[in-house]
Formats: sequence, C-alpha cells, structure tokens
Amino acid sequence: MLLKNCRIVSSSKIIMADILIEGEKIKEVGVGLRGDEIFNLRGKLVIPGVIDLHVHMRDFSQKYKEDFTSGSKAALAGGVTTFVDMPNSSPPVIDAKTFRRRLEEAGRKSLIDFGINFGVVTDNSRFLKDIRPSFCKIYMDGTLGEIDDETLRNAIRRCPKTAVHAEDINVIKENIEKFKGKEVSDFHLKIRGPEAEEKAIKKIASLTASLNKSVHICHISLRKSLEYLNENVTCEVTPHHLLLTNKELKEKGGIAKTNPPLRSQSDTNALMGALKNRRIDIVASDHAPHLEDEKEDEVSAPPGIPNLDIMLKLFLTLVNKKVLTLSDIVRTMCENPARLLGLKKGEIKKDNYADLVILDLEKESKIEVEEFYSKAKYSPFEGWRTKGCPEVVFIRGEIAFEDEDFIVKRGYGKWIGGM
Repeated sequence: MLLKNCRIVSSSKIIMADILIEGEKIKEVGVGLRGDEIFNLRGKLVIPGVIDLHVHMRDFSQKYKEDFTSGSKAALAGGVTTFVDMPNSSPPVIDAKTFRRRLEEAGRKSLIDFGINFGVVTDNSRFLKDIRPSFCKIYMDGTLGEIDDETLRNAIRRCPKTAVHAEDINVIKENIEKFKGKEVSDFHLKIRGPEAEEKAIKKIASLTASLNKSVHICHISLRKSLEYLNENVTCEVTPHHLLLTNKELKEKGGIAKTNPPLRSQSDTNALMGALKNRRIDIVASDHAPHLEDEKEDEVSAPPGIPNLDIMLKLFLTLVNKKVLTLSDIVRTMCENPARLLGLKKGEIKKDNYADLVILDLEKESKIEVEEFYSKAKYSPFEGWRTKGCPEVVFIRGEIAFEDEDFIVKRGYGKWIGGM
C-alpha cells in the first residue's frame, strides 16, 4: 500500500512525502515512491498512532463500566492505536495468574494493541520472573493496599520499568482524620491536598537519584511538583489537569472528581508551560470510566474521567488555537511513549509499525457524551466545541477506522510485550 503526498508530522518538523507500507510495517518514507494500491492524500496531515500510557479498561467484574471492546473502540475512534492498562481492576493484577488472565481477556476483545501493567504490593515481586508487564505500577495512595518504604525501594530497584501514582497515603489519612465528621466544602480537594502529591514526588525523585533508577510519574497536577523532577524521572499530564481547574470540580461535582484532584488555574498554566518547554514528557488520558449515576455525589463518587473518545480532539483544538503545535502532540502522545515502552512505533519511519492517523484539522464538532463509544456517558468537557479530529486510523498497516466505521474486529489488537 502506498500513501502519496502526505504531510508527515514528527516532533521536529512537517515534511511532504510518501509512505510505503508492506505488511505490518513502513517499508519506506520518501518522495516519488512506487507501490500497489495507491491512495493520494493530497497534502493531508498524518501523525503516528497515539500511544496512551494510562488507561483503566475495567472489564473483569467491572465490565459494566467498560470492557476491552468498548474501551478500545473509544480509543481507536480517538486516534489511539496502543494503550497500557492499569492494574487496579477487580480483581487487581497483582499476581502472575491474574496477569495472564488479563492478557487473554484483552487479546480476545481489544481492537487495538495493548500493554498490561502489574500492581506492586508487599511481597509480590517474585511473580516478575514469570511475566512481562509494561510497567510495575506503584500506588502510593493505597489503592492496592498500603506499601512500606522497603517495598517501594525494592520495586524501583528490581522492576524493569516502574510507574508511580504519587500521592502520599499518610497525608491522605491525616486529612481524613482531621475532617472526619465535619461539614466540609471542597472535601475531595482537602483530603487529597497539594501536600500529598508534593511529598510523594519529592520522595520518588530522591529515591531515583540515590538508586540511579528511572521512574515514570503519572498524572502530575501541581506547579510545585515540577520543582522536584530530575533526570531519572519522566512524567505525564492528563487533559483534565491541563484544561480544567478546581472551579469545575465545585461546579460539576462528582463528574469532575479525579485523583489527584483538579487544581488551581496557576497550576494548569504552569503545567501547560512545562509541556511546551519539554519538562513534561507525555500526555496520557487516565481514562477512568464509571457509570453516570455513580458520579452524582461528589463525596461518594468514585474518581475518574473518561477521555479516550475526546483526548486527541481536545489537543487538536489547542493546535488550532495556537496554544500547542502538531509537533508537541507527536512528541508527547507518540514518540515519547513509544520510547518509554521500547516499541517500534511512535514515529513515521522505515521499519516501524504502520500505525498512522490521517487528520482532518478543520472539522468542527461539539462534545456529546451520548456519542461516546465508551460506556461512560459523562464528561466535564461535555458541550465543549472542538476543531480537528482523526479521519482515518491505520494499525499495523491495516485501515482500522474510517468514516466513523470500525474496519477491524475485536481481537485484532496484539500484546506489545510480544512485539
């Protein structure tokens, strides 16, 4: 297959060239290439497939909230060709048997390629010899149970790749005790106050330096947190921590509840600046779906925002507003995630997998939750106007999504651990 006259976007430039695809991979990128089954794109923009490092596909006993089929459809329609699934499923992925079961479930249901994370709890590092997770995920907020400093240190030392949810459990517990039984406005903001994230990131940065090991910090949310980053740390930011503030949490309640909480306008401004200045490495959705009626009350609502359907649309809108560039998107959503995972994806170049997204940068629409492919029909972004969207998506050389239609079927997705 030959895609002619493409405007190919990388993290540094946009070039006009052809893309020759042979099998699952890119055989050549250049001018005047020849091939069968020719498609003339007439100057349309092409980016690599988006790689989302932070997705909660639920499934297992929570498949009513999302499963690998519905979630991968939302991803594919949103230009995502590869995702990494978090381990706080029910049951959680904290042993080899559940990890293999998760792989089997995703392989049977997912339309797109996937990785699976392994959750760190006390004394489960022995399972690592039997599995190949994308990352070992450490929840410092106690999501999978409290872990002590020794477990934290051993995980960073022993795991090939480590990702961290950086909110300190002791700070959270102290705040719960402090506000117990009291009528408190902004309850979630106070329980998971800024000091919880600051303390956790400071600890992780110090550990990485002392051990000379690398760690990826998930969903950074504070200006202050940026001060603790060092050369051993990579970090990500989510659409909601970049584009929403605690004002939306106060207005929308549970629908805008997430961990860590939405922060101040000053924080979002600092994060956007850090993203543009390359201090933040990755944009990830932290797609965390629930049912709409579960999100009605701010205090009892489970945390999480569904973003897979709309993440790329939101960022293409920022490109149209000249807040970001297309190269910013490719760097943070394609190239850097591929580099962290060690994948031959994320760049449109010879011998990489032919994961491609043809863009329509002019199409305008409004975010309507009933149109989500995700089972989660709510969003704090509901009603926002967007400009720009994925038009055609290729996965490993095959047209996977075109004209709002899914061309590949469930089970087409491959485990990236086997690539």
